[in-house]
Amino acid sequence: MKRTARNSGRTASNVAAYNPSSTKKCAAELPDITTREDILMLVESFYTKAFADASIGYIFTDVVHMDLPRHLPIMADFWQTVLFKAGLYNRNALEIHFHIHAKEPLSLEHFNRWLQLWTAAVDELFAGKKAEMAKVQAHLIAGSLHRRVTGRPASQYSTISLRPPTPAD
Repeated sequence: MKRTARNSGRTASNVAAYNPSSTKKCAAELPDITTREDILMLVESFYTKAFADASIGYIFTDVVHMDLPRHLPIMADFWQTVLFKAGLYNRNALEIHFHIHAKEPLSLEHFNRWLQLWTAAVDELFAGKKAEMAKVQAHLIAGSLHRRVTGRPASQYSTISLRPPTPAD
């Protein structure tokens, strides 16, 4: 009998799992993320790529009509809070994504493409513990957001359930 792995490497919503071995290998000369300026550079690099991307760019430009210069400091607050516990981000990211999803359904492919672009932006600019944390947290956040906007619980473990009840005799 062939045994299969119990963990396929994917989250419960099938957002691509973070795989550190698939990231840039020769990054010894790259700095780690240490300052707000680093985060601003990262989010600007990411959104420049995302706006131009054939798969997800239209969500930012045509669906949301995002004002990038206004949005960058907000995203810097978000990532500074995620990476450094700065407490600067006070918005409800889930509610924002619910509104976007109502206008344009956010598919698994959208989230996976977002993750590819985010990971590439991090790897082009940074290497180190905070850079790795930025990629890991992005994967966790994307998985949770995808599950929530598609009507499922946030936890990637929500697929674990009790045995279904048996019909009464």
